[in-house]
Amino acid sequence: MFPHDCTIYREVDGVWERYYVYGVLWQDVEGLNTMKSGLKDANNLDLTIPMKANFSPYKKDLAMKGIVDYQIQRKPSELYEIGDVRTITTVDTYDFGSLAHYRVGGK
Repeated sequence: MFPHDCTIYREVDGVWERYYVYGVLWQDVEGLNTMKSGLKDANNLDLTIPMKANFSPYKKDLAMKGIVDYQIQRKPSELYEIGDVRTITTVDTYDFGSLAHYRVGGK
């Protein structure tokens, strides 16, 4: 239904597992915050995952746009070398209506 795919990394018992999620809506939201010391990047992620994708996101999961065929060997910072990584900070559940989905926010 939605045009994008993404790869989610989740730490389970000290091992980083990789999940492919198909048919999502990935939206990069760009912005700037004005602070006393100057401008600060406020780019965010707005991700919609339909419940029929059979994946439940959690806070602190790492998300990358597209299907990424890379297994973390030691630490998650390895992902920053291959692309743009977002950390999931919010997960809202909308389990009603014809489009039940998760609304995910990240930085």
